[in-house]
Amino acid sequence: MSIQNDNDEGHGPENGTTTTMMMRTLKLEDIQALAHGESIPRFTGKIRKVWDQKSGEGEYGAWFLQNLIVAMEGGDEIQVTWTGEDAFDDSWEGKTVAFTCGENKQGKPVGVMRDVRTGKDGKVYKGVKVTPAGTVHVLDHGSVTINAPKAGRAEAPPAQSTEEKIAAAAEQAGDVFSAAWDAAGSAMSVILFAKENEEGLTVAEKLDLQLRIAQGFAIEINKVLRKERF
Repeated sequence: MSIQNDNDEGHGPENGTTTTMMMRTLKLEDIQALAHGESIPRFTGKIRKVWDQKSGEGEYGAWFLQNLIVAMEGGDEIQVTWTGEDAFDDSWEGKTVAFTCGENKQGKPVGVMRDVRTGKDGKVYKGVKVTPAGTVHVLDHGSVTINAPKAGRAEAPPAQSTEEKIAAAAEQAGDVFSAAWDAAGSAMSVILFAKENEEGLTVAEKLDLQLRIAQGFAIEINKVLRKERF
């Protein structure tokens, strides 16, 4: 892990370059207003609870999931799901931290996003997902970036149950289709603009067209995932 003062400039998770962009800090009500998958530039809070990390092997390689309960300003709590290899331990409980987006090659914020999903019990869970593309800084006594990979793991991760494998695969499939559906919605305006009988299409026909486009996009996304093993 790399350690730095909170006033120092952050370092990117992959190439070690310095980031000078000032990220806007969102409050809880700002986060709650976001849709699933929307980026959260930065938010802060105190870690109340650290749950055990879950890990295993999936279709695209090793996966890691760890849930945290974070209390934000005013005392309201939000669930944060960390997907990086380096696990939090209970020494993080009680620390005030900042979760901050990184940047992708196009300069867009990535790594911290709104997470809305439906569990097997039908309950809707709303929280935040943080990936290794983002950073986590301790605000109490300087800051710590936890996304640098460790040299090795002391022990093998616990075996993943069939139910956990299915849940992880379903979540990833949902993320892929959600992205494909949004992209298909953007493409619809281009396609329908060229159709002379656009006004003649029913709502069901438009939804069917968007679904067909989304399915094609999802197939292409999965090809990229298999190739690059994200």
